[in-house]
Amino acid sequence: MREREELTTSGEYILEVARAGEGELSQMAQRVAKERARLKTLQEIGVLLGSTLDLNELLQKVLTRVSDVMEADRSTLYLLDEDTNELWSKVAQGEHVIEIRLNVGEGLAGSVAESGRALNLKDAYLDVRFNAEWDRKTGFRTRSVLCVPMKNQHGRIIGVLQVLNKRGGYFTPDDEALLEALAAQAAVSVENSKLFLSVVGKNIELLETQDQLERKIRELDVLFEIAQVSASAAKLDDLLQGVLARAMRAIDAEAASLLLSMDDSGDLWFRAAFGGGAERVHGKKMEAGRGVCGFVAKTQRPHVIHEIDEGVEHARVVGEDNNYHPYNLLCVPLRWEEAGEIRTGAVELLNKEQGQGDFSDDDLKLATVIAGHISTAIEQARNRHRRAREERLSALGQFLSGVLHDLKAPMTVIKGYTRLLSEESDPDTREEFVATILRQVDTLEAMTKETLAFARGETELWVRKVYVYQFFEELAEQIRRAVGDRIHVEVELLDRGIGYLDAHKIQRAVHNLARNAAEALADEGRMGTFKIVVDRTDDGELLLQFIDDGPGVPDAIFARLFDSFTTHGKAGGTGLGLAVVKQVVEAHGGKILCRSKPGETVFEMTLPQPAETTSAGTIAAR
Repeated sequence: MREREELTTSGEYILEVARAGEGELSQMAQRVAKERARLKTLQEIGVLLGSTLDLNELLQKVLTRVSDVMEADRSTLYLLDEDTNELWSKVAQGEHVIEIRLNVGEGLAGSVAESGRALNLKDAYLDVRFNAEWDRKTGFRTRSVLCVPMKNQHGRIIGVLQVLNKRGGYFTPDDEALLEALAAQAAVSVENSKLFLSVVGKNIELLETQDQLERKIRELDVLFEIAQVSASAAKLDDLLQGVLARAMRAIDAEAASLLLSMDDSGDLWFRAAFGGGAERVHGKKMEAGRGVCGFVAKTQRPHVIHEIDEGVEHARVVGEDNNYHPYNLLCVPLRWEEAGEIRTGAVELLNKEQGQGDFSDDDLKLATVIAGHISTAIEQARNRHRRAREERLSALGQFLSGVLHDLKAPMTVIKGYTRLLSEESDPDTREEFVATILRQVDTLEAMTKETLAFARGETELWVRKVYVYQFFEELAEQIRRAVGDRIHVEVELLDRGIGYLDAHKIQRAVHNLARNAAEALADEGRMGTFKIVVDRTDDGELLLQFIDDGPGVPDAIFARLFDSFTTHGKAGGTGLGLAVVKQVVEAHGGKILCRSKPGETVFEMTLPQPAETTSAGTIAAR
């Protein structure tokens, strides 16, 4: 009986032990499952931390799992803004997303960022550093708090990771160690994200810089092209068309026009236009102050209209005649000085090209710069035109002075022989005097025609056969009569055959050379010699040398001796003589050169001759 009782007692004990073991096993199984779940969450957090470099996305994905693994109601990750020395949290778990900013040292998270040590509180309200204002704003009740610093690989604090309200108790030292591990892992991802964002930011800056450089290069190219057009355009309208085309291309406009005021009235004239029925507005007038262009030209202030409707005056002024309807507009002023007066105008760009949107501030700046260069180009072009006109008038005066100077010789001969003719009774002598006067009249007529031809840059030769000895003997006698009182004239005929040349023009050229020699010798106050040597080259060309024993050609003008208006120290000199000589020789297809030293100057002409004898004919100068 007693044994039975002992067995019964022993069995009950075993059952109790078995029941106790089952409870412990169940608890162990729950703890294992919990740890497995935590481990899985930690693995997920690790994967998430490495899955993205976008900081906002990173925080949103990680904080939910941090709350799960830490068995907390809420978790918050603060990042340190080193520029402002503030902690900020852009993403917070809960019903509301609130941006929180704390100064370092302020509140629980701020004190952790300042000290660099973890903080574990069972009741936040018992700590003086806790700020309950956030609970009042959000309606959330903070109890337990675990807050750890986030440090990068250099040990520098970059943020704070905080969890609130441990479910079923308080945060343990194991929780603290786990959160520090998570904070370290999150710090690596945050640093990578910052580095990525920094690289992206630098790339964006580089792309923006590249865009700016490309825009600047395009602007410089346009300005360079405008400078080229300004330098090469012979006419103002060509200049305006050229610069306007480049301005329109630079601003990406569909149409453009350029208006200038030409007098004191302020009225604007369309001097250049492209696109939008340009041919129908070119040359039209717009009254002073009318329309956008009139307003811009008058006020000298640029104007941009992003949406043009029927009520805008410009649409009526421009669109009514050419069936073109602009929808946006950019207009910049022009201003330049002309003959002491201020002139104005405007450059108008219409309709930003499709897909380009409205005219931007950069477009306005570029258009303003271009308008400044156009204004300068217009002023320079007008000044060049005015100077050229003044130079032409001055050249015309010098030219006429030279012509009058050249006319003195035949007029003197005519005057002298006319006086002798009135006193002479012998018929034969009178006939000789008349013939001499008529030759001088022919010379005057030839000089007049030649002078006009020189002024126009055109020469027509009447090449005919001449007997060399007779032609140059008569030419020497003419020179003696013209300047014989100032110089001895000699002729050396090494060739006495036949030559082909324009007799009047060669006479004119030789007279110029003889007169120059006489004037140079007169400056020395003595009589000299002017020698004409006629020869022929091995190639059959007529070789003419004109030698004087004067002072020689000054070095200052030797290099430009045959240029128009080159003269040196002669009171009545115009510098046309040698220019005419060169033109005559080159019209014959020949060449002229000069050798000079003190006491001797030689002008040498070579005139091509036909290979076979031909009849006289007209040869147009090249």
